[in-house]
Amino acid sequence: MSVGHSSKSNNSRMLSSLHEKRTTSLSTDKSNESFESSAKHKFGLIYTAVCGKYKTRPVPWVKCSIKTNSIEIFGDRMKADDWQVAMEALSTDTSTHHVRIKNKRYTEQLAKSYDTFGSVVGAPKNVLAVSTLYVVRLIAASVYEVMINTTALVCLELENVLFDEQALGTLISGIDINNTLQHLSLAYSRIGDGACLTLCRVLRDKPNIRSVDLSGCSLTRVSAKSGLLDVIKKQQVKRHEECWAHSLRYRTANPDIMHGLRRLTLNDNTRIGDAGVADLFESLKDDFYVKALDLQNCGLTDRGAQLALSTLMINDSLVVLDVRKNATISSAMLEAIMTRLYENNVNKTETKQWKWTKLGRENVFESSCTLLA
Repeated sequence: MSVGHSSKSNNSRMLSSLHEKRTTSLSTDKSNESFESSAKHKFGLIYTAVCGKYKTRPVPWVKCSIKTNSIEIFGDRMKADDWQVAMEALSTDTSTHHVRIKNKRYTEQLAKSYDTFGSVVGAPKNVLAVSTLYVVRLIAASVYEVMINTTALVCLELENVLFDEQALGTLISGIDINNTLQHLSLAYSRIGDGACLTLCRVLRDKPNIRSVDLSGCSLTRVSAKSGLLDVIKKQQVKRHEECWAHSLRYRTANPDIMHGLRRLTLNDNTRIGDAGVADLFESLKDDFYVKALDLQNCGLTDRGAQLALSTLMINDSLVVLDVRKNATISSAMLEAIMTRLYENNVNKTETKQWKWTKLGRENVFESSCTLLA
């Protein structure tokens, strides 16, 4: 019995060993494929060279794609030296279309006492490098360099990164100088009203930016009533002037080709409330340029929903006005809004490009969409 048992145990160990080798081999193959793909990307070449400079190796959380011409960095598991290398490489990039820096792990607050490379290296294991003052300022400085030098950047996503006031100032300065950016996301970076108002003063004069995502940014009605409303109103005036210029000499003006903001996403800012969206909805009644407004979980009640419905009854250019996941909006009011939106979307060829966001707490860091039926 003991011999048989020993034989079975040995076989089990052998099978386990073979499985581990096979898994390691597959993992290595995937890693090699990823590395080879990265090596063909311009950023990948620079990143590899900078790794050589610091005598380190590329990490799997820094990815780039030739197919989509994108750079994607997942920061949760990166250490101080990983950030130093990746950001030095990123700061020289001038040809990538899409840059995304994302953290999946939620961090309560910024570790401001870790403001140098050495202090981050010596930080306790429970302190994520990406949650330190040194790293967030390093990210901001690198992205700034990209924005002032690039001729290609179209999409910038900085998700769940806790920037301090100085880092946000650096980022906003870069956005102000840049003229290629079309999509900006600071989702779940909790920038607050002060930074939002500063950002809005820049965005109102940036017709190149077509969509802005400020989901989960700790915004209140102040941001909506003062900053965001100002962006929509000022761009509305400019586009009216542009339409008027196009209409001269009997030419037909096409609102759909005008530059400026087309989508505003404010999901998960629970303190905006009905008061925050009232003026926003009123302004949108006369706006034929903004196509989508996302207001999931923004503290709206039936009063806010009624204001939304009133806007939709006048403005049939809005393709998406998403007030789902507001717990105090009745199902009857939500159904009325969805019915009106359906009527707005009937026989419109552009509907498919304005997708519905779905950002519930269960998938707060995933961007998934459902087309309007």
